[in-house]
Order: sequence, then structure tokens, then C-alpha cells
Amino acid sequence: MEPDTPIEDHPRRKRRVTFSMSTIEADLKKKTYIEGKELRNTAIISVSFMVVFTAHIALQNLQSSLHEEGQLGIIALSCLYGSIIFSGILAPTFIGAIGAKGCIIASWVGHLIYTSANFYPTWGTLIPASILLGIFFGPLWTSQSLYISACAYSYSGSTDESPYSVLSRLNGLFFMMYETTQITGNLISSLVLQHSTYNMSDENITKYCGPHDCPGHINSTNIEEPDEDLFHLLLGIFLSLEMIGLFITIVFLSSLPKSDWTLSKSVKESLASCFVTLVKSEILFLVPFIMFQAMEQAILLGDFTKSYISCPLGIHMVGFVMACYGAATAVFAFVFSRLAKYTGRYLLFLMAFSTNMALLIFLYFWTPSSDNPVLIFAIPTIWGIAESIWQTQSSSLIALLFSDKKEPAFANYHTWKAVGFTLTFIYGSFLCVSVKLLIAASLLGIGMVLYVYVEVRIYFKEKAALRGPPSRDNATVQETT
Repeated sequence: MEPDTPIEDHPRRKRRVTFSMSTIEADLKKKTYIEGKELRNTAIISVSFMVVFTAHIALQNLQSSLHEEGQLGIIALSCLYGSIIFSGILAPTFIGAIGAKGCIIASWVGHLIYTSANFYPTWGTLIPASILLGIFFGPLWTSQSLYISACAYSYSGSTDESPYSVLSRLNGLFFMMYETTQITGNLISSLVLQHSTYNMSDENITKYCGPHDCPGHINSTNIEEPDEDLFHLLLGIFLSLEMIGLFITIVFLSSLPKSDWTLSKSVKESLASCFVTLVKSEILFLVPFIMFQAMEQAILLGDFTKSYISCPLGIHMVGFVMACYGAATAVFAFVFSRLAKYTGRYLLFLMAFSTNMALLIFLYFWTPSSDNPVLIFAIPTIWGIAESIWQTQSSSLIALLFSDKKEPAFANYHTWKAVGFTLTFIYGSFLCVSVKLLIAASLLGIGMVLYVYVEVRIYFKEKAALRGPPSRDNATVQETT
């Protein structure tokens, strides 16, 4: 971050917000297609993501329970997020070649292929489709971050609001819409799959639930799969939704002009930018902080859905329980994006840290059963409170701290999230749930300590920049006096 980029995030610490003319202001002075359409484009990209991820997230939530043979579902998720590691590194190059809108369109096509592969889930179909989708994921989420950042800075430039306030609000709008996919997608899946027939024997369902579930071990739990015809009906609904999202993006989303950073970099420099930004900025210290945000999602989507929902209640209940998570995340994403203007990000991150740590410890000691379904519904609902903070405030944090190099900064952000997802899914195929909970809690503690260190570094840099070196004229006046 440049020293002339102070940040305003709290009303009692108001500072003048200035940005380098060579970066943000130069980009905004260009004639673009988003000027005066910031809220419209934010709404369009939010709706397109909501429609497509209504299908994808619901399907992802079922992977660990549906394709258990040979751990195909978990391995497919590992391949998906493993590919994102490399696509995140290549994201600036992809965006420079086909633009941010082109990357989003290409990703929606990848989603169509991935969903189609689930009609015939084998190693020869699901694994290649997962890798292909992962290749587009890095550019997709980097492009989404660029759209929200560009709209926020453009809107802030035409109003008296600080960039942090606008970023937080627009991210809140996007993630509120995005998290409703947990409601819509999971309700669709549960309403369809509840008509299937299942073997509900206690021996199969409740013996090794919760932290005692150990893949590949005697304690491993088998989940009954739904009828094939109903599952194919569900996939058909998901394909229709993804086609609608593709249409909305092509027809209604404005093209985002390439930034000065992108135009000034060669392909070689663009490829290296992810590593250069990692080494030469504070983002290196944020790596554990970023990885945990992926790890806790992976545990929720992979382990909680299988070991804490499907195991005691049945696979048809996954959607109903996860809809509570989506509802809580969507509501609190909206609430906290408004509160951030008054509380600042520090208190919000502290709340997310405390909530997630308490949940991980509780899940480590608690064994679920069909006798306490209320608690099974309550845990993801509370989890959604923490998730709403991670989602909205982390994107705003990256956009503010690295405003002069957004492309490689967001590429790093999504790349390290992909690393967190991949590692969790890989060791998830042979580690017990209890061990994964301990790993996540440890990483959360380390990540928060390093995050606080980064905030302290930024604070002293801003303080030094505001003081600045004394000018020669001022020194002469003082001597004469």
C-alpha cells in the first residue's frame, strides 16, 4: 500500500482520504461504462451470481454425501479447488486477455459443463469437469472483486462518502444476494430429494456421527443415496438456472474497462505479479487469515453436511438445515455492512473470530443425534453470523489496503482461499473430523494474531505518512523566528 493512501474506517478517527493519481483516480477519469451505473451493475452481478450459485452451492453441499464410493465426491472437490490455486495466479493474465466480463461468462459455461458431468458421475467425467471449472474460478472471483471495487470507488468519487463505507455497503449487497443461494438452492434440493426412499436403519445412520466420523476407518459412515430419477430432475433444474445466469451476464452487465495496471503490464509481468505482490506487501502476513476463511467453509460444506446432518437426519435434510445458514448469512451480511460505518472492521472481525472459535470447540466435543435436531439447525445459523463478516469485510479490507494493485491482490486473496479449500478436502479424505476441527481452530488463532500485526503496521505507516518530512521552507521560517 502506498504511504499516501490513508484509510477512514471509524468516525472517531476521521482522516482525509486521498488516493494515488496514477491508480484509482486515473482509472476513474477514463470514460467508462459504469459511471452513473454503479448500483445497477452491482445489482446485475449480484443477481447473476445468485442464480448460478443457487445451483452450484446446493450441488456442492451434496457432493460428500452423494458420491461416497472411492471418496469421488471429496476428491472431485479437491480437484476443483486445487485448480483454483493455479487459476488464481493466472487471473490477472486472463483478465488482461478477455476482460473481467469475459472471465465471468467463461466461468458460467464451466458451471454448465460441471453440472452436466454430475448426470454420469465417474472418474472420467466428474474429475475433468471439476478441474475445468476450477480453471475459471480464480478469474471469476477476481473479476467479481474488481467489479464491486470499481463501482464502489466510482460511486464514492461522486458523493461525500468514504471508499470504505461504500465498499462495505456494496459488498454487503452482493454477499447478501450471494448467500441467499444457500436458501434457494438447498430448499430446491431438499424439496426434490425428500420424495426419494432411504434406508433409515439406525446402524447405518447414527453410529459414528460428528467428530467420530473417520473416512476409510471402521468408524466411517455410509450415507444412503437418493433415487437416480429425482437426482436427474434436480440437475435439470440446476442447469436451467445456470443458463439464466449466463443470459443475464451477457445481455445486461456492462463491460469493465481494463485498469492502468493491467494495460501497463506485459504477460510475463502479469504472471509474476501474484508472487511479487505476495512477497512485497502485507498480504503475506494475511495468508493464514485468508486460508482459515476457506477452511471453515470447507468444514461446513463437506464435514458438517455429512457428519452432522446426513449422518443423524438423512441426506434429504441437508438442504433444510443449510438454508438456515444461508438465511442467517444473508441477513447479517446486510446488517453488518451498514454497521461497519460506525463500528469499523476491528470489532466485526473480533466477533467473527469469537463465534467461529466457539463453534469449532463445541463441535469437537459434541456428537449429534436425531434426538436433538434443533441444535443441528441452530449451529449453521450461528455460523452464518461469522461468515457474513468474513465475506463482506475481507473483500473490503483487500480493496482498501491494496488499492493501487487490485488485480494481483485479489488474485492472491482467492488463490490462498483455494489453497485452504484444497488442503481441507485433501486431508479430509483420511483424517477424522475431530482432527480437522483442531487444525481449523489452530489456524484461526494464528491468522487473527497476524491480522492484528498487519493492522498495527498499517496504522504506523499511515501515521508517518500524515506527518510527512518537514519542508525546507518551514525549516527556514523556524530558524528565522
